[in-house]
Amino acid sequence: MTDTHAPQATVSQLFRRWRGGDAASGQEMAQKFSDWYYAISTIRVAGQEGRPPMEAACQSFAQGIVTVTRPRALVDWAHDLLERELIAIGFGLKDNKNTGSDHPNAMTKNRSPTSLIQEVAGSIDPAKLAVLALAYDPSFDISVVDRSANALGGTPVAMLEARYALKRALRDDAGVPFGVVPGTADMDRAPISLYEAHRLASGDEIADLEKWLLSDIDLCKDVAEFSVFVHALRGGALSAFAKVPEAAPKPVAQAKPEAKPAPAPAPAPAPAPAPTPAPKPLAKAAPKPEAEPLPPLDEPAVIPKSISADQTPAPLPSSKGGNFKAVLITGATIVAAAILLVLVMVLALRAG
Repeated sequence: MTDTHAPQATVSQLFRRWRGGDAASGQEMAQKFSDWYYAISTIRVAGQEGRPPMEAACQSFAQGIVTVTRPRALVDWAHDLLERELIAIGFGLKDNKNTGSDHPNAMTKNRSPTSLIQEVAGSIDPAKLAVLALAYDPSFDISVVDRSANALGGTPVAMLEARYALKRALRDDAGVPFGVVPGTADMDRAPISLYEAHRLASGDEIADLEKWLLSDIDLCKDVAEFSVFVHALRGGALSAFAKVPEAAPKPVAQAKPEAKPAPAPAPAPAPAPAPTPAPKPLAKAAPKPEAEPLPPLDEPAVIPKSISADQTPAPLPSSKGGNFKAVLITGATIVAAAILLVLVMVLALRAG
């Protein structure tokens, strides 16, 4: 595999140069795709079982590259070649098989990857070991991994840092000859830990991440050389450290105070009774003019000044004196009766 940190041409740039007649660019492009195929196949399939589909895909690539004319179609076309071969052996994207296993190889110097991980575990922060143990074990829900990773920066950052801590310990304490061991975790590469732990949501997400790997050849090398330890982690190499953190206690719902019925509004004060109007004083009867005193019976009636002389009745004949007195007595009696009647009426009105 190529091992250089200098800026490298992208596969699209190499493809254009090759199409322009640059044979060296064609060779470099072919090497990138070979490294890429190796990284994907070793993660998808444990042990040597992934080599035949990888080699078949490389052969199909070499034979069919001349038919590709558009740079944008190159990566999708090449990925489909490998996917077709992996499907044939039961490790396609839709299969999503758990590949936990322990396969020694040249990278481990024929030592058990599981034993090597357990040997170096004592030099690694237990909190990081717990994150790895939970993350690579599909029996634990991702929410459990999240709780474990919260104190270390959260998922997937904590997973990536724990992964590199293990890789450094394997290199330094167990002599595993890794070629890519970053001193600090590149947060842009954080999704790779989700990919290795089978924590991506769907086959489409896995395919997208695998295509993205081709843009970073150093990351392809990182994945390929660590793959045997990935399968060991999936197989439970750190199961002794899979301590499930306690879930945060749910806040106790405070009982809502019973709603007290609102006090009945104070009855509105009854309107003050309208003051009884004072009885109107009875209109005083206008005082009746006092009756003028009757003239003496033996005096002639006084003629009112308002009566003209020509309206004055003729005087009674003096020769009939007895009759004249009788008339006067009768008239006086009538007037007295009238006055008495008026007085009775006035008294009756006052009494009412």
